[in-house]
Amino acid sequence: MCINQKINDDHQNVDRPSEGAANAAVLSVRHKYNQRHNKVKSKQSVLNARPRSLYTTLTCPEDQQQHIAPQAYPELGKQLEENSAYGIESHLGSQWRRKALISKESQFFSGLDNWSDAEAGLLATPHGTISLRLRNKIRVDLTVDRAVRLINWKNNIVLALSGSGTASALLHPNGRIYQYGSRVEILAHDFHGNDKYAKMWYKGVSFSSEQCALVYLVDAAGTRTTTDTFSDMRDDFSLPIFYAESRHGPAYYQQAAQVLSNSQYWQTNEGIENWIINNVRISQTPDGLVRIARNNNKYQLRTSPSNGTASLTTPFLHCTASLGQTSHLFVRRGERRMHYDGTSFIVRNAGHSAGFDNSNQLNVY
Repeated sequence: MCINQKINDDHQNVDRPSEGAANAAVLSVRHKYNQRHNKVKSKQSVLNARPRSLYTTLTCPEDQQQHIAPQAYPELGKQLEENSAYGIESHLGSQWRRKALISKESQFFSGLDNWSDAEAGLLATPHGTISLRLRNKIRVDLTVDRAVRLINWKNNIVLALSGSGTASALLHPNGRIYQYGSRVEILAHDFHGNDKYAKMWYKGVSFSSEQCALVYLVDAAGTRTTTDTFSDMRDDFSLPIFYAESRHGPAYYQQAAQVLSNSQYWQTNEGIENWIINNVRISQTPDGLVRIARNNNKYQLRTSPSNGTASLTTPFLHCTASLGQTSHLFVRRGERRMHYDGTSFIVRNAGHSAGFDNSNQLNVY
């Protein structure tokens, strides 16, 4: 018997599963694959469906970057926003903004449904912070280290400044701005879901969009493609900015109460109310405009409930946003700029400009 014939005979004598058993094995493998696929798909859908509320504090994934991690402050998030959703008002000429929801007021004040300007007042909270409730559904939170968080409930706006002043945030229906150190990250909301992203850093200004596979960089040489990433800014990162560099908690309640007792209040002949709390000056005009100044006006936060405007000015950046006919989002840091009006998205750096038009096409100016 030749060697090839012996190999063939041995191969034929090997036990083989019947056709029915083979089909059953295939079906079993497919069933396990489908189970795993559906499980992964379900998990991805949950992540993709995360709410984009300005006040969502507990849905940030665990693998998110450390400098933007709201889940590190769950108990404080519960203190500030823990109840059901409350719709925002619509504004003329702002159809490009993505809809958003906000949560009701904290347990220390009555809810937005029965908000009364007559109940405005100043108090120290059990979490060692200071809260000033103003007219027109506006609240100012302070820490003993002079961190500031300004909330405009009527227009869905939040501004935050850290105790050291090296980090700040602006959360607005038109977009979000996050400044940490020398970097500024920007998310501009698009009504059709094609959100725009930008980052100002030492290389220049990187930008992209939700429906663009490329990332562009505007530097001293012009505009070119690059490789870069942008932070997930869907959750409320104003809370980490407010608390991270500040002393807070029940142990600082007495200190917050002492700051409260040393605060000053007066009203001008024009009806402008003024507070000085821990060397932070706060004022509100009769029409609701709130202005906050710190460190001899080096840091300024403003918001108006009448037109949905907001601005943030620090030694690191200047940014503005507004609703209505002049809806826009603007950021300036040094010679770097970003402007978005719902139609065109333009960044500028070192004399060069580029951006997206209303068709998501790249334009180099």
